[in-house]
Amino acid sequence: MKKIFTLIAVAAMALTVNAQGKYAMEEGETIAAGTQQAKAKRVENCKLVFGEGGDDFKAAQADTQVEGYAAYTPGNGTNGNKENGTFYLLTPSIDGNITVAVVLNADKAFYIEEDGTALEDFNGIKVDEKYYGTYTFNVKANKTYKVYCAGSKLGFYGFEFKTGTAGIQGVKAEKANAAAFNLAGQQVSENYKGVVIKDGKKVVIK
Repeated sequence: MKKIFTLIAVAAMALTVNAQGKYAMEEGETIAAGTQQAKAKRVENCKLVFGEGGDDFKAAQADTQVEGYAAYTPGNGTNGNKENGTFYLLTPSIDGNITVAVVLNADKAFYIEEDGTALEDFNGIKVDEKYYGTYTFNVKANKTYKVYCAGSKLGFYGFEFKTGTAGIQGVKAEKANAAAFNLAGQQVSENYKGVVIKDGKKVVIK
């Protein structure tokens, strides 16, 4: 009986390992728009496509400001929007969560859409200063997630896919003095517009 339980445990661990993967860009790596980069195919349970048609994405430049990543592409030279430009498509084959590593310019609206509809927590996020970091969001099997920044070229280091659910990455909840934080975890002033974390709760300030 003990051997059976051991075999089950080993099989479960194997499934967990197979259901995880990471794609990190390398310096000089180039990407043809509308195609899946060969290296990204190593993430078995999540497909990545850079844009759709149009110009190729620029070669990745060396940068280590995000832990675990060594380079990022500055986009394809065209600002992102709902239809075209610089954007990244992620399609998981199983449920889980994805962490994207990006370069987000200040005062530009950042979106993550699920089959064309913006996720509630990523519907036009703006940061006060240029942001080099990650965002984590939960995903459903066979849904397509578009990651882009409206009116800007979103830099992209890569992504990591894992099974299970996860909370919003980078959010700080502070209750003292009713300080407000954006979804990147940065404290914002009372003039800030958008989704903030205040008193441990998510609030929309218009």
